[in-house]
Amino acid sequence: MPLKENNQKRTSREITSRARFVRTPPDKIRYLVKMVKGKEANRAISLLEFSPKVARKPLILVLKNGLSIAKDKNIDEPIYIKTIIVDEGAKLKRRRIIHRGRATSILKRQSHITVVLTNQPSVKLKTKKVKENAK
Repeated sequence: MPLKENNQKRTSREITSRARFVRTPPDKIRYLVKMVKGKEANRAISLLEFSPKVARKPLILVLKNGLSIAKDKNIDEPIYIKTIIVDEGAKLKRRRIIHRGRATSILKRQSHITVVLTNQPSVKLKTKKVKENAK
């Protein structure tokens, strides 16, 4: 870890950005979250811009909001995505009329997106399991 001039460790700072009541189901957003989690924020935005999924738009907005907060707080580049949490929000309940005077329910699901950005990359150690050939 690089040291500052006054021999103190570089402190990691975290920024939280939220979007609530997004009119997209959480499972559609979570599919994209797997793709960008742990990456550098600007690279994640460029990856999402070329995705054909509709759920990319609210995720891009939350990431750009987090980057602007980091810029306002003078947090140095690069900024990495630490965690992204997609929770289920309220459900809008609608009815659809079907045959013989009956109705079925339609649930329009909403999401709450929380993104935590940091200026230090996440360190993940990958360990390989060595299989011993026992004969």
